[in-house]
Amino acid sequence: MKILNALNIRLLLVLILLASLTACSKEESEFSDSPIVESFLEPGSCFSVNVSRQIPFISDVTYSSDDINNLAITVTYNNTVATLNPVGNGVYTDSSIVISAGTAFEINFTYNSKNVSAYTYIPTKPANMTQSATELTIEKMDSASGPPSMEMPDPVTISWDNPDASYYLMIVENTSSVLDPIRDFGDEEPPGNRFRKSPTNGSSDEIRSMDFQYYGMHRIILYHVLPDYAALYEQNSTSSQNLTNPSTSIVNGYGIFTGLNSDTLYINVKEE
Repeated sequence: MKILNALNIRLLLVLILLASLTACSKEESEFSDSPIVESFLEPGSCFSVNVSRQIPFISDVTYSSDDINNLAITVTYNNTVATLNPVGNGVYTDSSIVISAGTAFEINFTYNSKNVSAYTYIPTKPANMTQSATELTIEKMDSASGPPSMEMPDPVTISWDNPDASYYLMIVENTSSVLDPIRDFGDEEPPGNRFRKSPTNGSSDEIRSMDFQYYGMHRIILYHVLPDYAALYEQNSTSSQNLTNPSTSIVNGYGIFTGLNSDTLYINVKEE
């Protein structure tokens, strides 16, 4: 499940990244062919990096002659240097690399006659993660159940140790194979089976009863993330008119190359 969770978070950030690049490209009068680097490294997952080209929003651009699927990408970690294996579509991997907390990684490759590099490390797993409740009872809200009583249960508090004010991000995912909605969505498109909270550098966060859309068992995944991850989220969730490329460790490129670590709790949402 850790690999699946990393992919979910990656898809979220790729969408935010594309929005950022769109806004930045519109402001540029000239196109510079710099690569986009995407990598989210988590213990238990395979070391993988995706390199892609920008999509320009001006005409008559000139791309470099580099083959996006045939780059010589090296990774340095634990005093070891390895060359990643291209598997197609700009993806480079090495399944023999062990991703563990505290390990630092640096990648290097040449693109458009420039040395592209990126650095990150894997943060520690969230420590002493606890929850104020393991079960939540919510009244069903549809035409058959009649008007709700409006008595909502108290929020569930998720707490953890955070002595250095690191950033954390929480994702809540319904694990049911068949989703049982809490309210009638009418003509609206039903929401997905997961929701997320904004990054925080505190030591707790609340999940309100109104955050849940479905009954059933939910997985609460708390990610310990790095500042570049939080910056990407915060800069792109304010205004689409003020987007800038997020502050990252990538030199001569765009994107995000970051580490994360997670722990999981569960809560069961039942019908009253």
